[in-house]
Amino acid sequence: MSHRATHNIACPQCRCAQAVELYDTVNVAEAPELREELMANRLNTVVCAACGFRFRVDKPLLYHDPSRGFLIWLQPAGDGAADAVEREFRETAVRLRRALPAGAADPALHLVLDRIELVERIFLLEAGLDARLVEYVKHAIYTKNLARLDPARKRLLFNAQDSDAEHLVFVVQDVASRRLETIIHYRREAYQALAEMFDDDAQTPQLLDLFPGPYISARRLLLATPKEG
Repeated sequence: MSHRATHNIACPQCRCAQAVELYDTVNVAEAPELREELMANRLNTVVCAACGFRFRVDKPLLYHDPSRGFLIWLQPAGDGAADAVEREFRETAVRLRRALPAGAADPALHLVLDRIELVERIFLLEAGLDARLVEYVKHAIYTKNLARLDPARKRLLFNAQDSDAEHLVFVVQDVASRRLETIIHYRREAYQALAEMFDDDAQTPQLLDLFPGPYISARRLLLATPKEG
C-alpha cells in the first residue's frame, strides 16, 4: 500500500523549518493517480508555509507496481556514492521481501539514484524491456561516440514516448544543465538479437559480469573505467 509519513524539512529559499507529510511508498495498483503525480513532477512537492515557495523534496522512495511485478527503490545519491548505496540496498531488499504478503510472487527489485532514473526505469519496465540489456545498448552507443558523448558530461535516457516498433529512442541530456539535446535511434531488431544472444546460458554471465547490479548503469561503468593514455 502507499504510505506517507511526517518529515522535518527546511525551505530551500527561506530556510523555514516545517513538518510535512511525504510519500515513502507508492503503490500504483492501489493509487494510479500517484504515478501521474510522479510523472508530472508533483509527487512530494511542498509549498512553504512561511514564504509560499514551492519545491520538490528528493528523498528515498519505494515505487511498487504489483501488476507488472516490480519494485524500484529510489535512493538519492551522487555518482560517487553508488557503492555505499548498493551495500545498503542489499540489506533493504531483504526487508522488502520479508514485508510482502505470504504467497506473493517475488518481485523484480531495482535501484536508482535520482528521480530522472526512476522515471526512465518505470517507462522502460512498462515497455517490457530488460534494464541490463538497455544499459548494454547505452554502453555500446557511448563507446562508439565518446568524442561527443563524454559520460562525465552527457547521459543517455530511454525515450519511451518516441520509441516505436522499429526503433528504441534515446535522448542525450547534458548533466550540468539537465537540458535535453539530441535524439539517438537504435534498431529494435538489434535489441531483440541481443536479447536472444544473452538468453543463452553461456552468454548471460557476460552480461552479469558487466552489470552485476543492483545499480545498473552504463554511464557509471564508463566513469569508473580508466581512460587510456
